[in-house]
Amino acid sequence: MADKICIHTNSKIDNIKERVLEKSLKSIIEKEGYLNYEIVTRKFNTGGGNFLGELMEVDVKGEAVDGEKETNLFVKKAINFEKIITLNGNEVIHKELFVYIDLSPVVTHLQDTAEVPSEDRFKIPKAYSESSEHALIFENLAKKGFKTYGKYDVLPLKYMELAIQELGRFHGISFVIERRMPDFYENKIKTQKSPFNFNDDWKGLMEKIFLYTANLLGGETKRRIEDYLPIAIKKYPVYDNDQTSVRCCLSHVDYRSANILVREIDGEPVEVITVDYQLLDYGCPLRDLLFFIYSTTSKDFRREHMVHLKDLYFETLTRYLKYFDLDIEDVYPRKEFEEVYKEWKDYGLIRTLYSSVFLFAPDSGLDVSKLCLAELPYEPGPEVQERARGWIEEFIEDGYL
Repeated sequence: MADKICIHTNSKIDNIKERVLEKSLKSIIEKEGYLNYEIVTRKFNTGGGNFLGELMEVDVKGEAVDGEKETNLFVKKAINFEKIITLNGNEVIHKELFVYIDLSPVVTHLQDTAEVPSEDRFKIPKAYSESSEHALIFENLAKKGFKTYGKYDVLPLKYMELAIQELGRFHGISFVIERRMPDFYENKIKTQKSPFNFNDDWKGLMEKIFLYTANLLGGETKRRIEDYLPIAIKKYPVYDNDQTSVRCCLSHVDYRSANILVREIDGEPVEVITVDYQLLDYGCPLRDLLFFIYSTTSKDFRREHMVHLKDLYFETLTRYLKYFDLDIEDVYPRKEFEEVYKEWKDYGLIRTLYSSVFLFAPDSGLDVSKLCLAELPYEPGPEVQERARGWIEEFIEDGYL
């Protein structure tokens, strides 16, 4: 058995985290039965889609007890925030550890017991038990053909449907746990608080994005946006922290195309898997639905398909709960769902507008480890400006501005 791991990489790793990662990798290699091996690592560039971790692909190649072998891993290393106090860096990685290490076997057990067919199961990527608060270690799904679409890609309707269905299953399994495992639900799910601190730094980011958009559009619309800004700053934290006035469950909170892996056959999307649970909390599930639709589509697309996608989400949730002998009207009545959808629609608009600094970040990314939120550069190109016009037009049409 080789006793030394040689990592070939162009990036410097913090000494403590490097030692922890190497120890974790060595443990995985031992379990895989390698006799001699080489490790090659590559820094993974998401094209500006990732901010809360340093990503690496790790390939282990060598001779194992049963012959030549290759193991492909994907590593997400924690980063430290020097100036951002809006988000708790330690808390976000613990949320991911909860999903991949604690929640995943619960989901598998419940779906196995209910005999949920493979095509209708909620899927969680395989993470190794050697994952820690310093680094999450996964099976590299890129080697199985999974990828993410680019931030400016025109997303196929089929992909949107697959992602909406997967979201319905995610929320559905949370409702199932509430009824089948009430102690786990009370102690592990309802305790998932928002990792955000809506402080002056966050307000500074809101002001930067809203006022930039106001100046971009000008005229009467500019005045309306300026008048609405203090309302949005007051209203959004209420939405994000509401755990009492609406039906709640486990929520992803960052459900967007950069966090939804897709596999295609002959250019057609056939499967999606959700990743990046660092903002996970217990709250209104409509936040995920609204943010996903607004963050990934144009106004024209929404005009044509939004009602269909909303209905598809509810139909998927209804069907999924039936596997567990649960009636949707006892869990989330359609009337209540429609009321919350209508009342909370501006959540999607507010969230998407202020999140556009992240949604459409430069390909080189944003250095959130050294900048506070209000210092993040925001210079949207024509594509983002067109999206922003669509969001603001819907604000006006829906009576918010």
